[in-house]
Amino acid sequence: MPMKLFKCDETIPEREKHIYIKEKGEDTTQFLPSAHVETIPGSLSERGCSYCGAKLVIGGVLKDTIQLIHGPVGCAYDTWHTKRYPSDNGNFQLKYVWSSDMKEQHVVFGGEKLLKKAMLEAFAEFPDIKRMMVYTTCSTALIGDDIKPVVKEVEKELGDVDIFTVECPGFAGVSQSKGHHVFNMGWMTDKVGTYEPEITSPYTINVIGDYNIQGDTFVLEKYMEKMGVQIIAHFTGNGTYDSLRGMHRAQLNVTNCARSAGYIANELKKKYGIPRIDVDTWGFDYAKEGLRKIGAFFGIEDRAEAVIAEEVAKYESKLAWYKERLTGKKVCIWTGGPRLWHWTKALEDDLGMKVVAMSSKFGHQEDFEKVIARGEEGTIYIDDGNELEFFEVLEMVKPDLVLTGPRVGALVKKLHLPYVNGHGYHNGPYMGFEGAVNMARDMYNAIYSPLMKLAQSDIRGEQNLPSTNGNGNGKATKELSEQVVSLVQQQVKEATSQVKQPAKEVAPQVQPQAKEVAPQVQPQAKEVAPQVQPQAKEVAPQVQPQAKEVAPQVQPQAKEVAPQVQPQAKEAAPQVQPQAKEVAPQVQPQAKEAAPQVQVQAKEIASYIQERAAEVTKLIQERCLWQFHSRAWDREENINGVLNMTAQILTGEKVVLETLIDRGFYADAKILSADLEIRFSWLNSMENSQKKAVLEAVKAMLVDIVITKSKNGELHYSLY
Repeated sequence: MPMKLFKCDETIPEREKHIYIKEKGEDTTQFLPSAHVETIPGSLSERGCSYCGAKLVIGGVLKDTIQLIHGPVGCAYDTWHTKRYPSDNGNFQLKYVWSSDMKEQHVVFGGEKLLKKAMLEAFAEFPDIKRMMVYTTCSTALIGDDIKPVVKEVEKELGDVDIFTVECPGFAGVSQSKGHHVFNMGWMTDKVGTYEPEITSPYTINVIGDYNIQGDTFVLEKYMEKMGVQIIAHFTGNGTYDSLRGMHRAQLNVTNCARSAGYIANELKKKYGIPRIDVDTWGFDYAKEGLRKIGAFFGIEDRAEAVIAEEVAKYESKLAWYKERLTGKKVCIWTGGPRLWHWTKALEDDLGMKVVAMSSKFGHQEDFEKVIARGEEGTIYIDDGNELEFFEVLEMVKPDLVLTGPRVGALVKKLHLPYVNGHGYHNGPYMGFEGAVNMARDMYNAIYSPLMKLAQSDIRGEQNLPSTNGNGNGKATKELSEQVVSLVQQQVKEATSQVKQPAKEVAPQVQPQAKEVAPQVQPQAKEVAPQVQPQAKEVAPQVQPQAKEVAPQVQPQAKEVAPQVQPQAKEAAPQVQPQAKEVAPQVQPQAKEAAPQVQVQAKEIASYIQERAAEVTKLIQERCLWQFHSRAWDREENINGVLNMTAQILTGEKVVLETLIDRGFYADAKILSADLEIRFSWLNSMENSQKKAVLEAVKAMLVDIVITKSKNGELHYSLY
């Protein structure tokens, strides 16, 4: 269907461009929400400012750096201690906030002297800290304070400090995404390559776009340590200032949040030849896939499989217990940008939940391409959603749970709907195998909470309303209080009685009978397929010309024989021509009869190839990320690189990996080829030439969808 205008938006009809409901047969070449544009006046946006995107999301996470905000103290306070990004050095970054504390007089007369004074004071108060980031805000940008000369003065005066400037005031862009971009590009230009890290492993990576929300980074660190992989830099969860200066020494960039940090990953690829592998670190199956990609890149698949086996043994039964209780539950995901496409398939595939609505505060059209490709029919997609739209959507889809941030969460709770904080988490980490179980646990607790059920009911009934004690505060009677307590206790007892048994004991009893029944009810497709496959498929191997193999041998002989044969041909011609005239009438009818059959077979083969290619393309769109990079040239390079490698793997050809970029393509291709062989039984019965034909058709389809016909207006920008 076309874009959707909600009833609440009738007075701002421009909002129709930002809302889409997916229907069967539609893709992003037909409908794509407008995104990363200015908020329409009259729409109450949930966005943050550009300064917030630079400081709160990225810079403020570093564990050994003074974060000095040049502006009013409110800008510092508002972005301090509001996200749960711990560190292993005593949470230094969560304890302190620094500000130049501008007042009206500084706005009038300038704040550069004030800034220098604040910088010197900060270094003096923290003599062990030698690194600092200085951020401009709306006030200091508007009056024209030039902070870079001030920074150079302080560096020269103190001698042993290093300072990074971030000139991205709140009004610089349409959302916090501008702050991500400015920080990424500024760091790449000013700091990367200015420090040489100590290399302790032959396998080195940068983890890009992970901010250690409630310990996510610690999970990834544990996996990499077990695999023997050194993390040069975390951008920026549990990260250090100097490690980020040494990012150029990694062999691989493992990118998680492509929206906030894809920019620097792409620049590292262009300048230093470091490949980028995008991973989904949320979700049980996705965690396996991410580890296997890293293992394939370095040729240490056995180590990756050992980690996977260990984690699956610990957490698979627990996840199964939650899946039993969460299957079929409807969920809305209203977060920033990447969690939409990271969480969609994880919740649906791992837990059997149904994602019914998604809203992004600062996502670009690239993000909507990913999430629409992964979403189901009927799902609602909203860019820069407002409060009234959320009310209307909740009425439309009636979800069991909403994953969102605290601001929208407060709204949702007033409607007596359970919500889980998708920005800061409730009880993280949420990444990896352990995180998948933690997330499932929080969703289960939210949905089945007896307190939430109690909040939905008016427990007063027909009894007298509570009396007042003279100061306006209601005071319930003792009898009513006892009834409330009794009701809560009864609901808690009912809700918790089901979960007392440990998951390991319960799981074997509650596991679906699917595992037992599956062998009996498996489709007979494998037996029937050889009988029902088009005759063209059986005939093709027999009738395929051997010209390609024979031609090199025949051509030289033909050149030698030609001078000898030509005179004989001239002599024989008068004798042959009459015979040819006699035979022609007999042969021509047979040729005419055979031609339609050959044409039909050719059409059947072509149709069969296209159908199989469409199946592969759909799988890639749902599961992969490499075809959705930010620019057209990057998308085309990845599509060709990964699918060429996939064809080589599937046909048994020798794969040559000459560069790090080749190894990056190979890592994605190895995962894809294994997935194709598992999911598509028809692939195993194909000739190599047919496999290549299918993948060539997939290339054409992907290029058509994500480049040629894409409605993404950013694809051809020259800069990231």
